Amino acid sequence: MTIQRDRFRRVTYHTYAAVDREPEISVTGIAATSPLAQSQSEPPRSDSVSTGLRNESAYTDDLVKRLETTAADLESRIADPSPEMQAAVESWCGLNGYVPSDDATPSIIANQAVFGLLLKATLHEWYHRRGDLPEFEGNAHEQFKIAYEETGDSAFTACALDEILWGVEANTVAVTEARTQLLDSTQPATDIGRLYETLVAREHRRVLGQHRTPTELAELMRTWAISSEDTVLDPGMGAGQLSAPFHPDWEISTDPTRVYGVDRSPLAALMGGVAQAISGQQHETRRTDFSELDPADLTQDVDAVLCNPPYTRHESLPSAYKDKLNEQAENQTGLEIPETSPLYAYFYYHLGQFLDTGDRAAVLTPHHFLSRGFGEPLKQFLLREFDIKALLLDNPENESKFDTAQTTSMVVLLKAIDNEADVGVTRFIRVDRDPGVQTKLEAARDGNSGKTDWGVINCIEQSELSPEGRWDNLFYPNAVELPDLPPLSDIADVHRGLQTGENDFFCLSPDQVDDWGIDPQYLSRIVPSRRYVDGYDIRSDDWDDYDRHGRPTWLLYHLDQITGVPETTYDDDTGCAHWTEDSLTTDAATPIIEYLRYGLTGHESLSTRSTVHGRNPWYRVERGDTAPILVTSTGRSGFRAIHNETDAKHLNRYYGVYPDPEITQQGQKALLAYLNFVFGDIGISQQRRGLVDGLPKVEPGDVKDIPTIDPRELPSSVVATLAGCFDDLCEAARNDRDEAPTMDRIESVLHRLL
Repeated sequence: MTIQRDRFRRVTYHTYAAVDREPEISVTGIAATSPLAQSQSEPPRSDSVSTGLRNESAYTDDLVKRLETTAADLESRIADPSPEMQAAVESWCGLNGYVPSDDATPSIIANQAVFGLLLKATLHEWYHRRGDLPEFEGNAHEQFKIAYEETGDSAFTACALDEILWGVEANTVAVTEARTQLLDSTQPATDIGRLYETLVAREHRRVLGQHRTPTELAELMRTWAISSEDTVLDPGMGAGQLSAPFHPDWEISTDPTRVYGVDRSPLAALMGGVAQAISGQQHETRRTDFSELDPADLTQDVDAVLCNPPYTRHESLPSAYKDKLNEQAENQTGLEIPETSPLYAYFYYHLGQFLDTGDRAAVLTPHHFLSRGFGEPLKQFLLREFDIKALLLDNPENESKFDTAQTTSMVVLLKAIDNEADVGVTRFIRVDRDPGVQTKLEAARDGNSGKTDWGVINCIEQSELSPEGRWDNLFYPNAVELPDLPPLSDIADVHRGLQTGENDFFCLSPDQVDDWGIDPQYLSRIVPSRRYVDGYDIRSDDWDDYDRHGRPTWLLYHLDQITGVPETTYDDDTGCAHWTEDSLTTDAATPIIEYLRYGLTGHESLSTRSTVHGRNPWYRVERGDTAPILVTSTGRSGFRAIHNETDAKHLNRYYGVYPDPEITQQGQKALLAYLNFVFGDIGISQQRRGLVDGLPKVEPGDVKDIPTIDPRELPSSVVATLAGCFDDLCEAARNDRDEAPTMDRIESVLHRLL
């Protein structure tokens, strides 16, 4: 269904249509019927077109309460569904990656169903005010059937979610009576997105990698990529934050002529379609997987792509689906695509099919591919197919712009090319403090290399970029490099910690051990989580403190095949382990057997862990040696190298460093002093990566590559001094004293040495 843009109150503004065109900022006209005509005489600021104008939100506590109350009533009615209802529930869960048997599923579905009802009722009211439909009266199910027959708008067609709603006799009047509220919004895409995030918890949206685009990033992307004559493709459209007009009552020079919105989720497609309609944007909504969309399916050529793709990790993609994406991407690009690629990488590969020379794309994704192995073919693809205008990265150490998702945002601005020679400068822009949209656009267009009062611009000729290089380091052009020292791997092995598959089950506190009566022969000490280790060392005396505070410091470890514990198989389709019921005998058993049986039937998530049930037997945790040095894998408050003086194992929240046996205990302490100085200052900046939430992270390979001293090659006096400094550092941390003087001494020793 094509929606025409024919609102009768429009204010027209010209803003940046693209960063390499001269900006125009002017008011071209205000309709006499507009309430803005009497109060608005100046154009909005170019860095935020919403400044100073009416900004009404439909997101209210009353509306949320109506939806939640109706959803609670609906949830109680679908708790024990009929066979028909069960089929609809399973269909919806299959599409959205939910588990039908999960206790939270009825609540999720109920909230989504009433939200979908509000959206359709809102769209019905929008058509009614245009004179295309009669007033909404009576049964919503029948009203939507009539609406589809009269308008041909596919948004009114039923999906599994509607079948669930119509399958029960829930009172939905409170929701349909609220159908006018969204129509009064001046920011419909934002309000619709916020409502969805309120009703559906983050962990359930993350199954599909659904995260709403922050408003300021949407403004930046849209302003750079499109102009008023463009046809825009918005794959993974969601609530339409990227492509919906800035304001229903304005006409902006960066509002497109037509938007093709694509989303595989019927509810997400409905959200985007309603936001576009309320905003008066001509659009067509496609309820399909973007990978299945072909340029020939569209009635007009695309001029620009705005894209915030799902962030789904490769481990969460079904094998058959991932194989299909991989085959398609390799056929389209001629590149060898790693199967470890996340879903957003395949969006990059596929969107290139829709752009001709000179067309633009603005894509918002995590920045992982800049430094990961799966990113090499993706970088090769971008270098070959696009003039990469700019990459704008929010400093990973800043608070994420995604208040509802843990991710570091990076906007990539691309222009399609016909020849790899048709490229220029690529700007790597790190935003330490947000200066506003206009300033960032100017930096992306013609910013010069150097520091600014809000961040850093690094200009690199695209022809000099290599797909094998680590592009994340280019956001830190002035990072201090260590002297030419050998890598840590020359003097030590580095390994990940043990992976249990479900720490909540396999890691126990002393109270849990006592409550279950588990024999110590099945247990091994483990190093506590980083948040419980305050200092730079772990000593045997620390166990009393850890145990007193109930820390999980015991690991189910010394387990092999045990008679009486069911064997399991894992089903990828259901996402759950299976075992024979008769293997769960009710006969009395030893405490360890009782605890393992409980794990299958009583633990909340153990049965869903594929890594657990891929083992034989499933309760045998992988083996590992005690590491004398531990490196924290993440560093919100800085990385740290910790001396492990105990026989405790470490889990995968640490990396174990195993120095060459020839390095003495004193030599290990000298190495620890050096590593903590490096982590605290300069060295790790060249190895630093970012987790999904922007939390700095290093991989084992990064730790291996750290330039390091070799204690065996140093004068004994230097080794002794550094070892003494490390002891002082440990004592300072344990006694809450200032560590800076000790760090200064370490720096002084290393400065003279290096």
